[in-house]
This record gives sequence, C-alpha cells and structure tokens, in this order.
Amino acid sequence: MLVNGYTVYDRNNRPSVLQPVGLRCFFINNGVFQDPYEISSVTVFTLADNTSPSTILTSANLIDPTIASSVVKMGFKNAATLTTNATFDASNYTPGTTANGIYKLSTGEYVTVLNGQVALSGSYEGTTIANKASSVGDYIDIWTVRWVQNSDWEIFINDFRLYRDTIFTSTEPLLISTTNRLTNKHVKLGSKVDLKVVTEINIGNKNISRSIRNTFEDAAITSAQVQIVKLNDDYTLPARVTVSSFTDTTSGVDITGDNTIVFNWNTATIATLPAVAAGTFGPLTGTYSIQVKYNILRETIVSDLMYLILD
Repeated sequence: MLVNGYTVYDRNNRPSVLQPVGLRCFFINNGVFQDPYEISSVTVFTLADNTSPSTILTSANLIDPTIASSVVKMGFKNAATLTTNATFDASNYTPGTTANGIYKLSTGEYVTVLNGQVALSGSYEGTTIANKASSVGDYIDIWTVRWVQNSDWEIFINDFRLYRDTIFTSTEPLLISTTNRLTNKHVKLGSKVDLKVVTEINIGNKNISRSIRNTFEDAAITSAQVQIVKLNDDYTLPARVTVSSFTDTTSGVDITGDNTIVFNWNTATIATLPAVAAGTFGPLTGTYSIQVKYNILRETIVSDLMYLILD
C-alpha cells in the first residue's frame, strides 16, 4: 500500500521488524465508512501486556494513564485530535525518525506507520519514547477515539505480528509462476464495487522448503495496478476503449494478506469519459476486460485478460 506515495507494508502482509508497517484501521458505522470525530492516539503494546493481571486498561476500558512509558512500545498522535484538522492529511507523511502521526487515507480509513528502518520516536502521555516494537512477536495497537462530539472516549484494539522468518536465502533463482482469477462476473451499471482478483503463487523449485512456500502465500506481490477496457463488437466503433489505465490506478489498489488485489470501481464515472461525449465509446453496458499488473521479486507480471459483464 502507499501512504503519500511511499510504500508501506500492511499488517496482514507478514511484515518484518525491518519494514515500514502500515497499521491501518477502518471505522465502519452501521455498514458505512465513517470518520471518528476525534482520534486522540494510537498506542502499541505487546499482546502479553493486555492479559490479566497485567492489564493496561482501566475499569472504564481506556488505557490506564499510570502505565509506565517503558511498557509502551510506540505512541502515535497528531498535534490536533479533530480528524478534520490538516494534521491528519496523508500528505504530511514522510518517512523519518519523527514520522509518528496518524493519517487519513479516505473516509473512515486511517493509518500510522511503524517504521523499523529508522530510529522512530513517538509520544505517550507527553513523554517522548523510542520505538521498542523492534522484535519478533505479537502486538496490539489501541486507537483511542471519540466517535461523535461530546461523546465518551472509547478504544478499538487491533492486533498484528512482526516476523523475521520472511528473511531467507536461496542457492538458486526461485521459479515463480502466478495465476489470477477475477471473482466479479456481473456488475450493475451505476454500482460502486470492489473488483477482486485472486492471485495464486506457485514455486517450481523442487528443493525449496514448504516454509518458504508458505511465505509466498501471504502477500508476496507488491505495487499492484488495474486496467479496465471496454470491448465493442460494433465495427463502427473502436474495438477497445480504455476506462482506467494501469497508471490511473497506481494509488487506488489494495492487496490483502492472501495476495488478492482489490480495486474500488465506481461505474457511474464511465458516463463522464471523453469517449462517451465524443460518441466513440458505445453503450455503457457490455463486456469489459480487467487486467492486473504487479511485482514479485524481480519480475513484473501482467495478467491475462479477465472479463465481466456490466449490465
């Protein structure tokens, strides 16, 4: 995933302690993405810290302010807590030792970046602390938010794991092959849907261990892009009209922990394309081809064409 154009690794992508890890949190209210009114902080602990009797929470289910800063592994916060404040803009993120902010990616979608590549420092209860989430293990990130104005503060707890077994050596080039499958087959015009492309990865080397193969089953692909093209049968029209090119989708594609590529496609925007106004697009409904492009190790893969019907 990208934050202000910088690559970070999602918590579900088997991140190592030496990578910038995006601790992303989606806020959903009654089935709709919604921004909290305020986000006070994001605080990182080991998973073991939040087990009785050494709990880090008060009886009111908030972080205990008397917890020593030595227990906190990392703290993120902005100068302001209102999510409408400019400090939450993702454009503020630049990798560095003080990149300890909370950033808004879209409505209801926020991220902090736990960067193990630099000597990152953060804040907890007014005290500057160094990032201590630097060893393999299980962690939790606690988001302290106020959902609406004048409501009580509440917390949301997520978990993640930092790995070291993603680092391995091989005495020969890995013989990697991939296959892709589009799960969407029919989409209604006017819909805004997630196009989901499942990616299967196979390693052909017979002497590569199962543990290494497992590593590639968990988000081994990076820098995914999606191209959407309208196909026309009418010989008076262009046979193919590009709706979204690979470069158009560079920043709008997600990759899940099992190598599924996800692109949110708003089909209502098709009607605004210049080709529609020029009369060269053809009917908005019909057959569309979907193609994905992504990196895996030193290879750049362009998938076969996959098709869906817009009706």
